[in-house]
Amino acid sequence: MKPQRFLLPALFTIPTVLLVVFLRGPLESIESGFTDWKYQWRGERLADTNIVIIYNDDNAVKALGGTIRRNFYSLMVKALTDLKVKAIGIDVFFDSADPVYPEYDDLLARMIGNSGKVVLPSYFKLVGGPDQDGILRGEEYHPPFARIAEHAALIGHENLGEHFEVPVVIRIGDSLVPAFGFQLLNLYAGGPHSFASLVAQGNVRLNYPGRMTSFTSYPFLEVLKSYDALRRDEPTNIPVRSLKDKIILVGVVGDGTGKLFETPFDRRFPALGIHAVFIDNALQGTFISDVGFPILLVVAFLVGVLCAISVLFFPSPRSRILAFVVLVFPVLLSIILFSWWNTILPIGPIFLVGLVSLGASFFYKHRLVRAQVDSLTVERIEIINQLKDREAKVALLEKELLDISHVRTADRTTELLEEIRRHKAEIKTLSSRADDMEVFEETEQGYSREMATFEELVYSPAGALKNVIEFIQKIVASDAPVLILGESGTGKELVAKAIHRRSERKENPFIALNCGALSESLLESELFGHEKGAFTGAVKDKMGRFELADGGTIFLDEIGEVSEAFQLRLLRVLQEGEFERVGGTKTIKVQVRVLAATNKDLKEQVRVKKFREDLYYRLNVFSIDLPPLRDRQEDIPLLVRYFLGREDGSLKVSKNVMDSFTNYSWPGNIRELESVIRRAALLARAEKRTMVNMKDLTEDLVQAVQGSIAIEEQILESVREKGFSRSSVSETANELGGLNRGTVAEYLRGQCLQAFTEQGFDVERAVQHISLTADQEVNMRVRKKLLDYINNISEAVDTAQPWEAARVGLKPKTKNLPQRYHPYLEKTAEALYRGVIKRTSRLPQSSDDESA
Repeated sequence: MKPQRFLLPALFTIPTVLLVVFLRGPLESIESGFTDWKYQWRGERLADTNIVIIYNDDNAVKALGGTIRRNFYSLMVKALTDLKVKAIGIDVFFDSADPVYPEYDDLLARMIGNSGKVVLPSYFKLVGGPDQDGILRGEEYHPPFARIAEHAALIGHENLGEHFEVPVVIRIGDSLVPAFGFQLLNLYAGGPHSFASLVAQGNVRLNYPGRMTSFTSYPFLEVLKSYDALRRDEPTNIPVRSLKDKIILVGVVGDGTGKLFETPFDRRFPALGIHAVFIDNALQGTFISDVGFPILLVVAFLVGVLCAISVLFFPSPRSRILAFVVLVFPVLLSIILFSWWNTILPIGPIFLVGLVSLGASFFYKHRLVRAQVDSLTVERIEIINQLKDREAKVALLEKELLDISHVRTADRTTELLEEIRRHKAEIKTLSSRADDMEVFEETEQGYSREMATFEELVYSPAGALKNVIEFIQKIVASDAPVLILGESGTGKELVAKAIHRRSERKENPFIALNCGALSESLLESELFGHEKGAFTGAVKDKMGRFELADGGTIFLDEIGEVSEAFQLRLLRVLQEGEFERVGGTKTIKVQVRVLAATNKDLKEQVRVKKFREDLYYRLNVFSIDLPPLRDRQEDIPLLVRYFLGREDGSLKVSKNVMDSFTNYSWPGNIRELESVIRRAALLARAEKRTMVNMKDLTEDLVQAVQGSIAIEEQILESVREKGFSRSSVSETANELGGLNRGTVAEYLRGQCLQAFTEQGFDVERAVQHISLTADQEVNMRVRKKLLDYINNISEAVDTAQPWEAARVGLKPKTKNLPQRYHPYLEKTAEALYRGVIKRTSRLPQSSDDESA
């Protein structure tokens, strides 16, 4: 891996971090909305019980004639003082003397002075920026009017900063004016020293416990009535005695008579509540703090780097999952920090860095893939040009060879044939290289992309497994035993699991055991269990698999490997549903559905007395025969897509690779295919490729496929040498290692159809291409074979139906034909269907012909 790739995540992230600096303002407004959501997620909590709010709402103001006279506040101060509260904050601004009732001013001033516990509010009309000590500067200070102010214990400002932050103190000239709530705290604590650390913080950010209902609060008039009742030793509606040693906030909370603020819990939160929140946060130490801009930059940088790494160094879909986790983690961290430690970790900047880093990384990765594709395209064009050159040379050589009028020596004929063979070998190599650079597309190659699934089984709706799935669906509701037959790796256990999951037993256990992997004694102990002391090492009782599967399903794999003695015990379980543990005498009854599987021919085993006939028929109530992968050609592209998706959703395979898969015999079946795909995907990802090539496949597979392809050329050359005579197919089969005569004939049929298609459906050109001779008798034999093949296909072409329906009828014609020749058969059929070629009449069979 190139060293500069490790620098890319950092290079993507640095400019994004700088962007965060410039967009800090808009991002903070987004963060405000997210903070409101975090409040809702955290929920409300009870405020400090040392704070009590006494309020006048709109109804109380209306009952008092629309105005609360100052004599009512005098009565309240007197009552609260008698009740021995610690501090009284009157959130009402007395800016001037009462012109109607001046005596009420005197009464209020006297009561405030006698109490010594009253804090009054003031305000600054303008609040500017901070000074060198970080303290905000105020202008146009408005305290209460002098007659009231001089009797107050303390006076505090009510100004709020940005984002409803509360300036703890504001400077005016050489003096500092503390906040209204801060002064109440000083009275409550008996001096300014207890909360002096708040001054150093400058502005504090409020942490709302909830709505006004989070605070202990009582109506103004009800408190006065209860106080009078208490003085007369009468029952009270409000526990006014509990107000002792509390901080009391008195004010107006009505919509039309007080200032309202929007908070995360309440869109109409009164100013009186803001002071209560300040005091609550100070008493509990829950003011909102910020992680700080430097820490934010570090976190954003790390998220950006991790997002870029997830894209650049991990395959899809794993990269998307990792990127999602990276982006979600700071969200969760922010929620935890806020809920438990009252700390804000801004998400907006982090998300911006992460998303921009992801975008840049995906763009860079796309550029890499695009460059790789462009490089392959250039190389493929070069190969195609070489291919065209070789094909042109072959065409000239074949023309010379087939020119009857041209007189040439026998040596020249031999030389021409050798040159043609050499160029054709080069053509085959170049074609293979070109196909290995082209992505396999199912629809372009005549395969259906429609994938059906049944539990974990993947198959084509038109494939060999369709009937098996339909049969399984019919028998799942039964409790009868099922015998699953098939080669190793065909998915017998998957079928067993599918039967169990679709049955009424699906909520109960599914127990699987490979009978061939254990000795008879161990198998007996595993299936039936054993009693303590039954044999050396049996230190305690053990339940067997049949007991564990009670009420569910047991799957016995490789049932053909068990001994005859063991078969007898198994037969009893199937017949009676009962058994004894090894070393035990107690009969145990179970209700289990038995599914068994084997890759052996049990009928033959029964015939040679190696498997009990009665057990065979007990197991074989229903039988499922799974086709090997080589007989599921339609499923191979679907299975490749499925397995690639599990490894890396962005990976494809080349046409050459898929040709190899469809031409390979797959002795290990689906298990082998999955292993090959996993290995190939790993190698392709290691080289940062998006396409699996031939070099990613196992050497055994490549050699086997190349051998099967080479055999095609050997068959055609051998039949040519024998002049396509009546015995040429049989003789070729014997010469090539005892091949089946039908196999040789089908390869010959495939090559004839391939030549016919590639020669533009021209019979004469196809005949000459196949025979490579000017001998009229030989060409007549080839012509007859080709016409027989075409006529045979035409029998299955129904022009009365749409082509998509007519092509389904070709299925029987592809039987035994090697998969790689199926497209040529279909193209010939389509040409017949569309009238591109006329339906041919049969030629009379000569005595020297042999039907293939």
